[in-house]
Amino acid sequence: MNDKRLRLPATRGSWPGLVCLLGAFACLLAVGCGSDGPETVQVRGKITFGGGEWPKPGMLYFASVKTAEGLPGRPGRARFDTRGNFKVTTFAEDDGLIPGQYKVGVECWEVEPAMDNPQAAKSYVPQEFQSPMTSGLELNVVPGQSAIELQWDVPKQ
Repeated sequence: MNDKRLRLPATRGSWPGLVCLLGAFACLLAVGCGSDGPETVQVRGKITFGGGEWPKPGMLYFASVKTAEGLPGRPGRARFDTRGNFKVTTFAEDDGLIPGQYKVGVECWEVEPAMDNPQAAKSYVPQEFQSPMTSGLELNVVPGQSAIELQWDVPKQ
């Protein structure tokens, strides 16, 4: 007899494990992507380069140093255009930052790093501004705060 129906393995105990795994995955999606996530505060602003425009667009990295009580720590990021305008993203585009303290690093590449030749990379940004820990750019986001407007400048090398 040539029965072409789909036959599932008769492995004992595999279905409850699969159902449990799928349920856990669904919970992670609901927690990570839902609108019931942690509070965020919109953060936007302008970062200039030696008081003027940037030669290319770049990126800001917001490193979480200390979170507000009861909230998770999570970094943020923001792309800026050649005029330095940016809006910060943590979970969804332009949603802002979770309340807490942040240090900020800046990237703007003349020659972007490449796996095959990392020594060729060349940044417009002075080295101390590339790391959030040495840039001196800091931000404190307070729970319940309305949108934050920032104005920063990075000196030319």
